[in-house]
Amino acid sequence: MIIVRIIGGLGNQMFQYAYAKALEASGKNVQIDLSKIKKYKLHGGYQLDKYNIDLKAASSLSVFLAKIGLIKSVKEKNSLFNENLLEVDGNTYVKGYFQTEKYFKEARKTILSQFQQITAKGVSTLDYAKQINSTQSNCSLHVRRGDYVSKKINQTIHGVCSLDYYRAAIDHILSKESHTTFFVFSDDIEWTKENLNIENVVFVDHKCTPHEDIYLMSLCKNNITANSSFSWWGAWLNQNKNKTVISPKQWFVNKETNIICEDWIQL
Repeated sequence: MIIVRIIGGLGNQMFQYAYAKALEASGKNVQIDLSKIKKYKLHGGYQLDKYNIDLKAASSLSVFLAKIGLIKSVKEKNSLFNENLLEVDGNTYVKGYFQTEKYFKEARKTILSQFQQITAKGVSTLDYAKQINSTQSNCSLHVRRGDYVSKKINQTIHGVCSLDYYRAAIDHILSKESHTTFFVFSDDIEWTKENLNIENVVFVDHKCTPHEDIYLMSLCKNNITANSSFSWWGAWLNQNKNKTVISPKQWFVNKETNIICEDWIQL
């Protein structure tokens, strides 16, 4: 039995679950540990239950045995892909964030089917979906601020994407499709309205579950991400075979990572 711990915000939960599904796809018996996320107060707590997931939750006894060392424990050491983490076997408890598609790219079809929202979508979400689908050329643009700005520790870990990055990304999209409509997503939508000078823009300004904005981003033909797992998933779940995805080349301030997909454009 392999147990994968689930912790963090929705984007991180999705990375961990996708990794667990990839292990299962390779023939391993996998469960997920929800004991800590059920007590997690940040970023909305546990949210995978809004999706069509099917991995079982590990028993409290199994988690306890791992905590006291009677089940082997393995921990991801950094943000770089480690092929050995796909080779874990036996009774093993695994902790990490697994923020790269290298862990689960081969299980993409299964993961796409699992990350389908099973809860009802709000009226505003359905309205925005209609707007996206009615435009011939469109692109999501995500600006992450919130705790990236308000908490000093996050400023030293993540940093905030600059306006120069967004201008360059917008120009790149427009150089390919000049009549693009941009759909802007943010946890500080008023800041985007004041600082992003874009023609043909829709500011997605509504109250919804995080899953709904990820869903809306995935409907767009192209995507401009922030250095955020939230918009990473919006872009990864986009099934347009000809999509252009632009991401910041510097995802963390002082840490290497394999999070950016190989076919994405880094600016």
